[in-house]
Amino acid sequence: MTDITVPTLGESITEATVGQWLKAKGDAVKKDEVLVELETDKVSVEVSATEDGVLSEILANEGDTVEIGALLGKLGGGSGASAKSETAAAALPAHGGPKDPGGVPGKADKGELMDVEVPTMGESVAEGTLSTFLKAPGDAVKKDETIAEIETDKVALEVPSPADGIVAELLVGEGDSVTPGSVIARISAGGSAAAAAPAASKPAATTSAPAATGERPVSPSVRRISSEAGVNPADIPGSGRDGRATKADAMNYVNSTPKAA
Repeated sequence: MTDITVPTLGESITEATVGQWLKAKGDAVKKDEVLVELETDKVSVEVSATEDGVLSEILANEGDTVEIGALLGKLGGGSGASAKSETAAAALPAHGGPKDPGGVPGKADKGELMDVEVPTMGESVAEGTLSTFLKAPGDAVKKDETIAEIETDKVALEVPSPADGIVAELLVGEGDSVTPGSVIARISAGGSAAAAAPAASKPAATTSAPAATGERPVSPSVRRISSEAGVNPADIPGSGRDGRATKADAMNYVNSTPKAA
């Protein structure tokens, strides 16, 4: 595996934003082919492949803030066809049959477990608070769909799913402190809701039930956006778990609501 890292960005520039990935996981790439574009206040930087191979991992999502030397992804050997066939093989039952009684219960029915990690939070920000989980164990998620929101003194971050699948488990609770790179949840990539049902039946110590009054919990980022715009957070249609409003929901609502004269 070859690391794909953020190059030197120029004098006095210490961080950038991942603008756009031009290749997807599993794509074959050639040496010097552009993989991803980074944006800064001063320059745009193209990050190229250092060798022929396959883009095996994407570790920084579009919109993430990254520092010089930070890991963006990993490049593996082989061809795109072989990488995709390996991925398909990994999705099959462990021993070729529908079930594997001798293995871990439910393992043969699930996809690969993928860690959901806290992204880089920005220069000099070493930790944040997990304010809201928008998904619960057993929920189906799409790649890049927001799973959780993290608050810091400087920014509010949305943590996306690394793949299509099912939320297998939540590893931290709302209100817990988290650091960049720490694992907050796991996704069963390509799993089904039925396969994830045992996880959903476990006591969910990390989440709380909706209030009996029917009021939805409001994350700090939604509360701040609502306050600045002078709107009631309860009026914001929510797309998250239990109807919770996400940061994106709040921004869309504020931008679509006519301002008072």
